[in-house]
Amino acid sequence: MKILSIIGTRPQYVKIKPIFDYCNENDINHIIVDTNQHYSENVSDYFIEEFSLRIDHDLRIPNNNEISFITHTMEKFVQILKEENPDFVLIYGDTNSTLASSLVCHKQKIPFAHVEAGLRCNDIKVPEELNRIVADITSTVQFTPIKKVLPTLHNGILCGDLEYELLNNNYDKPISYDGPIVMTIHRQKNQTKEKLNSIFHFCETLDHDINFYIHHQTKKIIDKNNIILPENIKQLPAAKYHDMVDALLKCRFIITDSGGLTKTSPFFGKKSLVMRDVIEWDETEINGYSKRYINLDDLEWINECTINRNKRFYLGDISPSKTIIDSIKKLLDVTEK
Repeated sequence: MKILSIIGTRPQYVKIKPIFDYCNENDINHIIVDTNQHYSENVSDYFIEEFSLRIDHDLRIPNNNEISFITHTMEKFVQILKEENPDFVLIYGDTNSTLASSLVCHKQKIPFAHVEAGLRCNDIKVPEELNRIVADITSTVQFTPIKKVLPTLHNGILCGDLEYELLNNNYDKPISYDGPIVMTIHRQKNQTKEKLNSIFHFCETLDHDINFYIHHQTKKIIDKNNIILPENIKQLPAAKYHDMVDALLKCRFIITDSGGLTKTSPFFGKKSLVMRDVIEWDETEINGYSKRYINLDDLEWINECTINRNKRFYLGDISPSKTIIDSIKKLLDVTEK
C-alpha cells in the first residue's frame, strides 16, 4: 500500500506528524508532497526539522496570489500523481493546498480522504469555507474529529484530532497561568489597518503583558501603515512549535483568530478570545473555552482565567493516526475484492 499526503502550511505540518510516525512504525509506504504554501524559514523549515519529517517532493510554488498558487499546485500535483501512482491520497484541513489537491484527485479519479472534515463556520465569504466544502464533497472518505457532523458527510468516519494526538504523545506537561497573554492574528479579514488598530486598542485596555507572535503578512500591514503597538504588546516572530506549546502551557489566556489555537485551548486549560465573527470549533465556545470578541460583554470572562483542563477534548479514546490508516486499508481491501 502506498499512501501520499500533500501539505504546505504550519497546521498541516502539525497534522501530518502522527500519520508520518505511524506509517514509519508500521512499514507503510508514505509519500509526502510539500507545496510550501506558507514558505519561510520559521514556518516551513523549522517545523520539518523539529518533527523530523521526510519530504519526498518539495514543490516550492510561489504564493504571490491565490489563483496562481492554486493553478500551479494543480499542474505540478498531476505530474507527481503520475510519477508516484499512489493507492490513496490524504489531504488535510482547509488551505489552498487542500483545495488544489482535492480538485486534482477528483478529476483524476484517484481515491482520497479529507482529514479534518465536516467543519463549518457557515460564512462562504471566509476563504477557508469553500476549501472545506469542496474537499468534503469530492473526497472518497471524510475523517472528522467531531461526532455531531457525521450525518452531514457522505462517507464520514470519526477519528479524533491529530494535533491532540501529537500533544498528548509529546507535549503533556503541567500548566500555569503566570505567563504573558499569547496573541496571534493572521486571518485575511483582520489584515487591514482598521481591524488591527481596533484589536490593538482593545489590547491596550488589558492590564497584562501580551506576547504577539506575528505572522509575516500581518507584519507587512503594520509596517506599511506605521501602526504603533501599545506598550504592553511585545512583538515576536512566529514561533517554533515547541516554543509555542511552552508559551501556551504558561500563558494567562489566548487572543487569536486561529482555528488551531481555538481548537487546542482545552488541552492547555486556557480561555481563548477569538477575534472573528464566526467560528468552526464551536464546541470550545459551548463548553466555555472560547468566546468571540463580539460576544465579550466585559472583561470578567477573561480576568477569571482559570478553567478545567481537558487534554482529550477533541480526542476521546480514539487513536486518530491508527483509525485513519486502518480505515484506508479496509477501503482498499474492499475495492480490490
